[in-house]
Amino acid sequence: MTLAVPHSASITYSAPASSRARPPAASYDATQMLMNAALERLEAARYWRIGRSVTSGVDSQRLRSALLIIGELRAALDLDRGGDIAANVDQLYDYMCRRLSSVGLPNGIAALEEVSHLLHALRSAWAFLRPSG
Repeated sequence: MTLAVPHSASITYSAPASSRARPPAASYDATQMLMNAALERLEAARYWRIGRSVTSGVDSQRLRSALLIIGELRAALDLDRGGDIAANVDQLYDYMCRRLSSVGLPNGIAALEEVSHLLHALRSAWAFLRPSG
């Protein structure tokens, strides 16, 4: 899956209150870092899940951490300034969280892989929006 973002488009994230005085690159880098951290936790949860039976559950600590990070990414979206693109990304984050809630079911690995794939695509699109300077 390829996530196409028009070159002139922008996905606007509001900076955390503690870093609002920083330049836009700081917000970009923080978002990139959070996406990477969520992907790492999803991958760790997937490897843990592969080695277990359905009844043994999931690696809840890593899964919870990934959900919290995705929640932070979602909360940081500036829906007022980001327009339709930010609204679509908000819906995508919501979908990812709902899919992760099914990880304990028999299709749990598929859910982890789907969310990981979606987040990879979003991170790739985000890379094209890097602020200059």
